[in-house]
Amino acid sequence: MTAASRAASLSAVSALVLAAVWFLWPADLGGGTTYVTTHGISMEPRFHTGDLAVLRSADSYAVGDVVAYRSELLHTIVMHRIVDGNAQGFVTQGDNNSWQDEDRPTEDDVLGRLLTRVPQGGKALAAVKSPGVLPLVAAGGISLLTAARIPRTRRGLRAARRRRRQAFSMPTRALARQVSVVSGAVALLAATGLVVAASLPDTETGTRTLQVTQQGQYSYTGAAVPGATYPTGVIATGDTVWTRLATGLTVSLTTAVRGPHVADVRGNLRLDVVVTAADGWSAVVDTGSAHVLEQGSGTASVALDPTHATTLLARHFAEIGTTGGTATLTVAPVAKTTGTVEGRPFTLGAPAGLTFTMEELSLKPPANGLTPTARTAVQVHETVPRALRVLSVSVPIDVARIVALAVLAIASLLTAAGAWIGRGNPTDAADRFLVRHADRILPVASYTPGPAVVDVADAESLHKVAERFDTLVLHHSGPDEDVFLVRDVEMTYRFVVPVGPERRRGMPPVPAAGPARAATRTAAPGAVPVPADATGPLPMVVPVPVPVPAPVSVSVSGALWGRFA
Repeated sequence: MTAASRAASLSAVSALVLAAVWFLWPADLGGGTTYVTTHGISMEPRFHTGDLAVLRSADSYAVGDVVAYRSELLHTIVMHRIVDGNAQGFVTQGDNNSWQDEDRPTEDDVLGRLLTRVPQGGKALAAVKSPGVLPLVAAGGISLLTAARIPRTRRGLRAARRRRRQAFSMPTRALARQVSVVSGAVALLAATGLVVAASLPDTETGTRTLQVTQQGQYSYTGAAVPGATYPTGVIATGDTVWTRLATGLTVSLTTAVRGPHVADVRGNLRLDVVVTAADGWSAVVDTGSAHVLEQGSGTASVALDPTHATTLLARHFAEIGTTGGTATLTVAPVAKTTGTVEGRPFTLGAPAGLTFTMEELSLKPPANGLTPTARTAVQVHETVPRALRVLSVSVPIDVARIVALAVLAIASLLTAAGAWIGRGNPTDAADRFLVRHADRILPVASYTPGPAVVDVADAESLHKVAERFDTLVLHHSGPDEDVFLVRDVEMTYRFVVPVGPERRRGMPPVPAAGPARAATRTAAPGAVPVPADATGPLPMVVPVPVPVPAPVSVSVSGALWGRFA
């Protein structure tokens, strides 16, 4: 890219930025854009509490426009839709309201017309403007500006690189890069979750179940011939009714409707006596009078005549040609009860009946069934705070947003810190190699090559050699070059990264070529000479046998990074 094209691109970007700043400049500071954070439910379902409405001033407004104005009655900014207008002003109304506003704003009173909506943008804006966040943003900006300073001179570049290497150890820088990658992924997920959570409304339609219970209690009583069977001459609830001794038997049922916020309960209750044969035949023996329920409670009674029931049953058996069989005598409630619970209507049926087993000489009550209960579920649909399901746990939407924002902030800080600690010069092959393979590098203060030296083409090839021999890579940082060595018995593998631009990276130090083509490059002791005019990466140097291999002399500087084989 030429200087002219770079200048043109910079000018275009600057113009776009200036246009965006001019367009979005707040009206409070002389601009034409108004930002309103919505509250309440008057503009649902489009707007919810915490949304940010962006409005722009216009030359004229019409019916159907959503506008904002400062209400003199409410002493606040109101954003509603224009539904009518006249010379005295506009008539506005909330989309979720059934009434019109009392204010009549004129065009001069209107702050602007709705341009766009940012879901939950008002809450985010309030969080950014809070006193605790602004210092963090300022500190982060200062840190980024400080970290972005780049030395301009070659000496400054070398000094900055060495300061960076000395400030943090290579394992620390390598670990910081890994942390930066992981935390960056976490920050991306948190940002996605925050956007999703912010775009969701604060409320949702929920369903709640209310239980309305009708509790009953049966009782029966009657007179009987005093004696061994009935010492007091009274038949009480739970006693077997011996038909030869009993007279004036009466069965009663008391009911009561219970439930949270139950009101306006109305209904009637009566009791019928029904005889039922084993073959399925049944007939109503007697019917009691209806009783009006008062506030959901009441008692109904019916006379129980075993003789009449036995007569009906005998006639049935005679008609079908059967001498007899088992039968039951049931006191069956007939009722219909209505009412409201939390303002929702409900209807209750009748509770279960009381069934006696009819035998030849007695009526036997059931072991259970004297306290029947009828329940009715009433579904209540209402607007409730929104919640998210996370692993079967319900998390309120506000909590989810706070958690996502906190995770995003922490992950972003970790990403920035890891990137700053583990940063490297993208054009510095030595620095990239040091950070990438810090666990296998041992820094040394000085070194002496072995009798045979092989200069590899790149740093990764040298790392493969170290992995093959399962050994360390020795690193010597000189004023003009970084030297990396791997020693294997008589062979030394080497990779040199010069610092100066006049030296090609990845090549060992080479003196200036002489006038004769027969001149050779300087090589390590025991290496085969190579012509000085050879181009490209140096080939592998074939070692010359020597009687006794000279060991590599190494002086270790700093701590041992990694492990020894």
